[in-house]
Amino acid sequence: MSIAAVGVALGCCHCTELPTEVGEHVSYHWDDSEARLCGGTVPTVDRFLETVGGHYGWAPDELGPGVEYFWDEELSVNACSWPGTFNCESGMNRPIVFSNAPIETHELAHTSRGGHGRPILGFPPFINEAFASRWSSAVIEHGQAFLTWPEFLSAAELRAALEVNDANKLEYGLAFTWWVALESTYGPNKMAEFIVEVDGATSANDVERALRRVFGISLAESAALAESLPEASIDDPVCELEGLPTFTWTGRPLVVERSDAHCDDGDIVNLGHDNTGWLFALELPDTLTDYYVSLTLPPGVDPATKAMYLVECHGELEFDNPFPYNAAFADGKVQSGPWRLQGRQVGRLSTDMNPDGAVVLSRVVFERVLTDADRPMPP
Repeated sequence: MSIAAVGVALGCCHCTELPTEVGEHVSYHWDDSEARLCGGTVPTVDRFLETVGGHYGWAPDELGPGVEYFWDEELSVNACSWPGTFNCESGMNRPIVFSNAPIETHELAHTSRGGHGRPILGFPPFINEAFASRWSSAVIEHGQAFLTWPEFLSAAELRAALEVNDANKLEYGLAFTWWVALESTYGPNKMAEFIVEVDGATSANDVERALRRVFGISLAESAALAESLPEASIDDPVCELEGLPTFTWTGRPLVVERSDAHCDDGDIVNLGHDNTGWLFALELPDTLTDYYVSLTLPPGVDPATKAMYLVECHGELEFDNPFPYNAAFADGKVQSGPWRLQGRQVGRLSTDMNPDGAVVLSRVVFERVLTDADRPMPP
């Protein structure tokens, strides 16, 4: 959710006292009396911003003036003007994100080209929220992946939605569906052209002119395109993050382990005030294969809060799967039967950190389920 403007001083009486860590694209502020900032959080925000821009062909030095990110509950409550809202973004000269979460990907996407448009003018909220929803990461935010809606708006309803100025009155799922329909049809390069062309649009007519110039379609045709899209999911944004530790299947049980971790380490990220995570990737055979998945911990370690969340990276829309992810818990909950997996996977191991900053993550083993073909033939 984006906001037009906000005065930082109005939201937080102690903002000038907040510590700051400066990254490549973000100046990150947090309340160190409430939370400990882990070493990988700011670099992950930087990589996320580069991933969003890079998807549309923009180099890191084309991402704009950078982002001010405030991870502070008091500030987010006071700065975000809608009741019950704890995350928002201001698209002024330098984008500002206010959040009670350490990495709020939806609001970070609002700071990107395509997420807010020009300062003051911006895009219609429908486009703002379409873009930000497309780049919301369920892996980072402990959320469920967005799915496209099989029933879309009529042309008249889409036109009306593009005239709405209050994001609270929009269905984000419909906005997400419209953006995904365009991007899956025309590709990221054409979407980059559309982002540039629609910059400064303030009405449905402006958006339709941009659609005609870039794609050669009318607003009604874009609605029909979204209407024709069945329920589907797209790759989680973490699928495009570069530099993740990657584990490749070689035919033997695959062990994923990050031992002796600490919050200060450069690959450990904050997922909540006490919750931390470690991102990784798997390279599995392209053929769908069943795997037994087990999570174990050192003796005496409480399994509560220790989990793994895994998503497939298809590179294209995935249909007929309302749950495009897998989750496993060290205490054995929600972990029945083998997992059917293929290709590239990206996930996180997560846990609450210890008071001294130590992070004890699960050891995960993927073991292929044997089939009749694996059994020796009788003599």
